[in-house]
Amino acid sequence: MFAPVDPLLAWLAAACLATLFAHAAVAKVGDPALFEQHLAAFGVPDRLLALLARVLPAAEALAALLLLTPWRAAGAALAAALLLAYAAAMALPLARGRRPDCGCGGEPLPVSWALVLRNGLLAALALVAAAPLQPRAMSLADFLVVAAALLLATLLYAALHQVLRHRAPTLRPLFRRT
Repeated sequence: MFAPVDPLLAWLAAACLATLFAHAAVAKVGDPALFEQHLAAFGVPDRLLALLARVLPAAEALAALLLLTPWRAAGAALAAALLLAYAAAMALPLARGRRPDCGCGGEPLPVSWALVLRNGLLAALALVAAAPLQPRAMSLADFLVVAAALLLATLLYAALHQVLRHRAPTLRPLFRRT
């Protein structure tokens, strides 16, 4: 199905995605009322808000956990499915001329085609995380590279998020923290 990749690449991809999904789950669980407001802004029916507000963070947490276990491929598949679903959920209002807050955590950020592309690229990264590994043992140096690269990737992701925020038109104060 997939060509085997060096274990270092697969674990880099898995660690980055696990960090992203753990952060996303914690943000949603930390303010469920705000997350429900985001879901409502995307047109989720009222009868599904409470359910999705519980299921999505749980799925994100599960993806984060699985990515760091022997079930890495299952975690990567779940991560890719979530990322593609989120990309589709962002593309739909964009195609209709609407720009709700993405709900990505932190300061408000209107959905944009750049965010849809970002999620598509992250879903592609999940393919690397899901790939079978070439037969090579990971050394301590490899794990140190994963840790350093994860720190760098986290900083770059945060910087990209800030660039997108500053380039985006200001959202009306639709959302308030309760």
